[in-house]
Amino acid sequence: MSYSSDKVRAYLDRLHAMLAAMDAEAVVKAADVLLDAYDRQRTVFICGNGGSASTASHMAADFGKNAVAAGKPRLRVISLNDNMAWFSSLANDLGYANVFVEQMENLLGPGDVLVTLSASGNSENVVKAAEFARARGGRVVALVGFTGGKLARMADAVVHLRSDDYGPVEDGHLVLNHIFTEALRERALGRA
Repeated sequence: MSYSSDKVRAYLDRLHAMLAAMDAEAVVKAADVLLDAYDRQRTVFICGNGGSASTASHMAADFGKNAVAAGKPRLRVISLNDNMAWFSSLANDLGYANVFVEQMENLLGPGDVLVTLSASGNSENVVKAAEFARARGGRVVALVGFTGGKLARMADAVVHLRSDDYGPVEDGHLVLNHIFTEALRERALGRA
């Protein structure tokens, strides 16, 4: 028995409907926060759990490598998911809820940006990271799905993908990553 083409089409239809309903102005607002960080030479931190952790790593790689222009300044970007020795020691000693906050204690300064990725918008360690960043004078971009959760109510810029289906939401976050990478590359090239 094979997987049906009807099921493939149904998934693609759900994904397309969610992307078609995305608020383009919300995407612009989030991109503007990142462009401002680039212009002001601030650091962008990114975090998420599970599939969103993978997207955080992907985003940091794209912002760091693909959003550049020869001879131009580069965006300082760090995925808080990528140093597993630090991450696991913090989780072991201080609890999983603190793995992002404790890293930012060492690194985040006023005007820096935290990009949060969470389908639910309620992941405790990501919410705590957003609270910490705001308290330290940082700005928060929230990429969320479902109802938007706590992150949607506390971020400076929110892109809310209106779906309660993890797959399309996580797919949408990757789409946003590539939109933001393109915007940053255009800025580096002096075109935006």
